[in-house]
Amino acid sequence: MDATEAARREAERIHRAAVAAGDDPWKLLDLVRQEAARRDLDVYALPSGDSQLKGGRAAFDSQAGIILYEDTGSEFDRAFLIAHELGHVVLEGGTQDVVTEQVEPDRSVEDAPVGIEKVLDYGARERREIRMDLFARELLLPRSVVRHLHVSDGRSSTDIATRLGAPLQVVQQQLLDALLLPEDSSIDSFAVPAAALTPDPTQIAAAEHRNSAFQLQAGPGTGKTRTLVRRIESLLAEGVDPMSILVLTFSNKAANELSERLAASNPMAAAAMWIGTFHAFGLDIVRRFHDKLGLPPDPRLVDRSEAIELLEDELPRLPLHHYRNLWDPALDLSDMLHTISRAKDEVIDAAGYRTLAQAMADNAGHDEEAAIRAEKCLEVALLFETYERLMAAGHLIDFGDLVALPVRLVETDGEVGAALKARHQHVLVDEYQDVNRASV
Repeated sequence: MDATEAARREAERIHRAAVAAGDDPWKLLDLVRQEAARRDLDVYALPSGDSQLKGGRAAFDSQAGIILYEDTGSEFDRAFLIAHELGHVVLEGGTQDVVTEQVEPDRSVEDAPVGIEKVLDYGARERREIRMDLFARELLLPRSVVRHLHVSDGRSSTDIATRLGAPLQVVQQQLLDALLLPEDSSIDSFAVPAAALTPDPTQIAAAEHRNSAFQLQAGPGTGKTRTLVRRIESLLAEGVDPMSILVLTFSNKAANELSERLAASNPMAAAAMWIGTFHAFGLDIVRRFHDKLGLPPDPRLVDRSEAIELLEDELPRLPLHHYRNLWDPALDLSDMLHTISRAKDEVIDAAGYRTLAQAMADNAGHDEEAAIRAEKCLEVALLFETYERLMAAGHLIDFGDLVALPVRLVETDGEVGAALKARHQHVLVDEYQDVNRASV
């Protein structure tokens, strides 16, 4: 069973126990307040923007045993904020202070499909908050309860939402999850034999290696991920601060799997360490040092289709010969943007690309094919320069920038390099064979 499903089940168990103890399941604000009282926690409502909220919408003070929340919105909104903080207490032990900046009651269990949210979904903080949002929603309205209300009692989602005072989209999300997702998503029935989980001497050596770089080479299905998890657990056992551990992957799925495995035995440490994709880590650096990059704190990320749209108006004005398909400019633009993305993977900007393209032209001599290749590269260089200008004017970034910009920043700014080195002292990379120069 993964950590998200475990959190959902625990929230449902708490809801059922509360109702069995006499709490009214239709009075959500009372239900969560009484649950907090059973855990000896005080709950206080504060005006929006109160300094005690520390810039967030809700907070948990571990030393005082207090949940603070923004006293705005409907009763459901306030109940959800309290339930979100209860999630931190229940799932993380209640030993750390928490500030919750935003909640999403109608959040889907599935990965966000596009844009910047896809990059962020499995950053450590975001993944932690996803789990708390799902815990809160399940505590207020368990899937099993909404399924019973709809199927057995014949209530529509609108009826349920009206009776609860909850947003319709929240009830509909729970109902969709209840009807479409498997009731039991546990993987416990697919148990792996204990012998298969016992590390061999080479895996133990990899997990316990210290003080220098180490590359583990092994075939598919030989336990590389288990060894990586064992290494992290051994670092934690030695007293290493989880916030100093950086784990980089090439997909959200891999990042989630690693996080869930670690959360099963070390939920607080898993929430504290940085686990995510190279692009998500790059975005984190861009946001942290946005002022040094001349960007706003939360720059907008454009995808390939938006980049094409940005360039389409400029294309007719550029002196292009080889890439001048005015009937369907998206075709040539897509190819050229792919080339630009590959350049960024090698940490080459527009100026560097033009230098290389010009060198190709200078060395082509009388070789006609080489000359044509150089001409095409010079046209890509021109578009690259135009693209950089438009992106800078709009304070925009693309997926290639998420890795290339931090690399150039570290190479040119000693202060940034020192800060990152001090924070991320243990760097682990899953599937290292897939790296490019920017990743390295």
